[in-house]
Amino acid sequence: MKPALKKRKKPVRKLGRKQRKQLALFTVILLIASIVAIMLLTPIFDVTEIRVYGNTVVKTEDIIARSQITKGVNIFDVNISNAKDNILSIGYIENVKIKRKLPSTIEITVVEEVGVACIRAEDGFAVITADGKCIDIVGGGNDGNTVEMPNMPVVTGLGKVKYKVGSVITAEDDKKLPVLYSCLREFTKQGYVLQMKEIDMSDMNSIKFYYLTRDLCVSVGDGSRIDYKMECFGPIMVEIGADAKGYIDLERLTYRPPQVKTQE
Repeated sequence: MKPALKKRKKPVRKLGRKQRKQLALFTVILLIASIVAIMLLTPIFDVTEIRVYGNTVVKTEDIIARSQITKGVNIFDVNISNAKDNILSIGYIENVKIKRKLPSTIEITVVEEVGVACIRAEDGFAVITADGKCIDIVGGGNDGNTVEMPNMPVVTGLGKVKYKVGSVITAEDDKKLPVLYSCLREFTKQGYVLQMKEIDMSDMNSIKFYYLTRDLCVSVGDGSRIDYKMECFGPIMVEIGADAKGYIDLERLTYRPPQVKTQE
């Protein structure tokens, strides 16, 4: 009786280096695709909370509404770039950062512009920053006639001004604007701007502002050396007192009290 023949084992074909790389790449792609699918389909990544930081003027609900980010949408479907552009269209917003905080929170951090002065507008007052950006139109009454004065100085003497929320103003005499901005920045830096009632740019050789009341007029000349002049303004006010009336010339550093009319 002949012994049974042993079957030969077929040799295992080993994958080449190139094939192993292709298999590893395919495995990684499959794994990434699975993770992405889970992220996009599982409700754990649906937005449940939108947090807003840094706002003091613009309401939180207004920022969220303008962002067009809604709860319930997948956090990875949120278009961060579009949301930023939408929020920046709010005049008061200077800068915005938006980030996803996994698994389901959107965080919006804003930096607001600061209004330091205003200009009379057809429907109220155009609020501007120290660099001339119009950030809001305020003060218009419902009847179109009542105008509430903002708690900041009114800039006059610029002629016809064009304004649009979110843009820098323009004026008939644009040469006045850089001087105005220089003054506004220094008035703000020194902390005096919100105590001013009016800034008169009519005469560029004698730019004036009315301080505390319209009974005290202050001239800063042509606006040159404005930092030095405003540093001198404080000591002058200490000397003459906050209730003083009359005229201060910061070009010559002089104070002239109001003239008393004599009866004939």
